[in-house]
Amino acid sequence: MILYDGNSNANDYNRAVPSSPTPYDPTESLWNHVVQVRKANGAADASGVYLGGGFILTANHVSGSRYFIQGLEYYLDTTFNGTGYKTVTNSSNQTIDLKVIKIASPLPALDGIQMMSSSQAATSSYSLNIGWGVGKGTPQTTDPANQGWAWGTEAGTAAKRWGRNVTFSSSFTFNGTVGTYLGTAFNRGLFTGPYADYNNDVYSLTLGDSGGGLFQYVNGEWMLAGIGTDVSHFGSSYYDRDSVTAGDQPDQSYYMSMPAHSADVLRAIPEPELPWLLFLACSAYLVLQRWRARPD
Repeated sequence: MILYDGNSNANDYNRAVPSSPTPYDPTESLWNHVVQVRKANGAADASGVYLGGGFILTANHVSGSRYFIQGLEYYLDTTFNGTGYKTVTNSSNQTIDLKVIKIASPLPALDGIQMMSSSQAATSSYSLNIGWGVGKGTPQTTDPANQGWAWGTEAGTAAKRWGRNVTFSSSFTFNGTVGTYLGTAFNRGLFTGPYADYNNDVYSLTLGDSGGGLFQYVNGEWMLAGIGTDVSHFGSSYYDRDSVTAGDQPDQSYYMSMPAHSADVLRAIPEPELPWLLFLACSAYLVLQRWRARPD
């Protein structure tokens, strides 16, 4: 992840949780639920989100095979689907860029993150992203000059970071791909008024942020709105890609939409494996029992 202020260390471990957090800032729990995915040789690879119950959600194109949560390594539970992972498909049985991974016990002491559902809107919404991508490399000196950075190296700049953004006003699809996406832009003038300082935290996804979480604050809790999957330009992040066209033409980052695909993810997970899903099921059962017991 590259931040607009160019400080690769601003929102990493040293600023995981602000000293006086507000509903607009990441919590320690949210930070801890984002997983680092590493390659077999231990090198940095990508990101994931711990849903709870031993399940991690990441992008399907992520190939790393080692999973670290709060610095501890967890291993595949191969009793799940015979492999420990399962590609997510939509209702038409088409593969989308999501994958569920099951880790073996003992499990991390985390409650899990609830996904947004089809009844909730994730567009035009304030969002936080957390991922294990690379930071900035060298400033861009070719046209347009000084409008962004090349991506750094995995060995030198990959770290866990968070950033702020606002999702596009509508979800969308790509030609040649399957699924519904959310988007954000590397927009240097995104926040105004009392929130102008937030512009330093506006980000662009980079290599290694695939599988990371896009989170939104809904009814008093952080929920998973999307999983990072792609960018408009690979290898660099510009807040103005075109110096000829008036105004900024910022790079874009893309995410698989949870309101569109959380039901697909749940179909890949044996019920009631997720703690929060079991809670919802029990709540629905109790409501039904009360309804049946009404005197009328």
